[in-house]
Formats: sequence, C-alpha cells, structure tokens
Amino acid sequence: MKTVVEELKIRTGLETIMRAWIPEQLKSVIVGIHGFAEHTGRYENVGTFLVSRGYALYMYDLRGHGRSKSTIGYIEKFEEFLEDTEAFVEYVRRLHSTTPIFLMGHSMGGLIVTYYAGFKKSRLSGLITSGAALELEANPLLSLLVKLQATLRPNGRVKLTVNTNCLSSDKEVVKKYIEDPLVFKDPTFKLLLEFNNATSKVWEYVNNISIPTLIMHGAEDCIVPKRVSEKLYAKLKVEDKTLKIYEGMKHEIFNEIEKEKPLKDLVDWISKHKLNSEQY
Repeated sequence: MKTVVEELKIRTGLETIMRAWIPEQLKSVIVGIHGFAEHTGRYENVGTFLVSRGYALYMYDLRGHGRSKSTIGYIEKFEEFLEDTEAFVEYVRRLHSTTPIFLMGHSMGGLIVTYYAGFKKSRLSGLITSGAALELEANPLLSLLVKLQATLRPNGRVKLTVNTNCLSSDKEVVKKYIEDPLVFKDPTFKLLLEFNNATSKVWEYVNNISIPTLIMHGAEDCIVPKRVSEKLYAKLKVEDKTLKIYEGMKHEIFNEIEKEKPLKDLVDWISKHKLNSEQY
C-alpha cells in the first residue's frame, strides 16, 4: 500500500492537501469528499479498508477547510466546491486514465457530490453518498438571522455547537472529533448561508443524475435524518439506484463501532459497478 499526503494546487487556484491511499493492484478509484468543518485526515480507516480490497481513495481538503490555503470556514459561493471537485477529479483522472472512477461524499460532501453529479451531468462510474446533507433542520428565525448577517458581515463568525453524540456510537471517535484542531467550530455566516442555499438548489438537478447511485444512511442519524436520503432515492430517475439504511448507526457510518458492515457494502457495490465504462 502507498499512502500519499502532499500539497496540491488545482486549476481553480485552490492550494490544498491531497491524501491518497493506493493499493499495489488497483481495481477502481474512489474520489472522496469530506463533510462540513472536517478534513481528509479523518478518513484513514476508510482509505485503509478500501486499499485492502484493491481500491484507491483520493481526497482533498475542501476550500475553507482543513489545511487548505484559504480562509477557514468561508466560501464565496457554494458552487466553488463543485468547480474544485471537478478540477480534482480531472487531476485524478490524469493519474488513472483507464481506471473506473467513483465519486463519494459524506454529509455536506454528499450534498456536494449530488449537486455536482446533477449540475455537471457527470459521467463517472458511480455516485455514493453517506448521510448526505441535502436538507438542514433549521429554525426559520435563525435562518433569517444568518441571511441578514451574511449580507452585513459575510466574514463574521458564529460559534456552532454540533451535537457530537449524533456523530457515532464510538466514544473515541467523538473524543477525537472534539479535540481535533482542524475541525473548526466557528464557521462564517457566508458559509452557512451558501450551505443552506445549496440544499434548495440541489433538488433542481437531481433528475439529471444518470449514473449508478448508492445512498447510505444511519437510521439513528440525528444530524441529517434518514428521510433525506429516502427522499433522494425516491426522486432519482436513474434505474440503477440502491438505498442502504443502517439500524443503530448514527451520522458517521464509516466511523461506527460496526463500520465494517457499511464499508463492506460499499466495496461490494463498487465491485459490481466497476465495469461501467461510459466515462471513457
């Protein structure tokens, strides 16, 4: 196994950190997009598992996140995430020009990849979401306040309290999340507004998704309720779609005590779809 952690500048101008877990004998490549306020360093267990089955995982720290050289907790337009992701996919494709490439996103990353697949009409081998944050549970008054503040002072910040008990049943995972200095706790009003706006826009493009899709969600997720993934599954027009709901699991299914079950399901699904070569 080869593990890569290196600085990378993509064509959008974003300077960031790329992490990759690459097996000696490669079957397929997964481009992974992390969630809100986190970073690629939290996906070591996912990369290690995939490599052990012959699959590579490539990830980058999103704009405004992790070790990217951009204002942490800030985004000018949500669509910048889409452009960055497209540029990163192009970078990975240059490295693996004849290998099937799948796009996978967790939480806000799930929103990004779903939006990307519909807006860009992606022809990758498949789309995978985990706890995709396509809708947010927000107080209308609070949403109005965020919109007002984002207009008046877009760089202003708010202390955001995440219910960490909703992340995972594994207390060690929760402890590391709380103590992780690269997991920011004070996003800007502008990022929150763009995130919220994207949860409305994405549904305009879901019908454009034409690639096989695997939707995964923890049944006990209290950050993004499972009904959001059920709604996505119902609205997708593509025939090749799969919905997996995991009983007893919370938001981060790949960080759960029984994480090997969803990880195995992920690998099994990719294995069945890796011969889809419409993207070449």
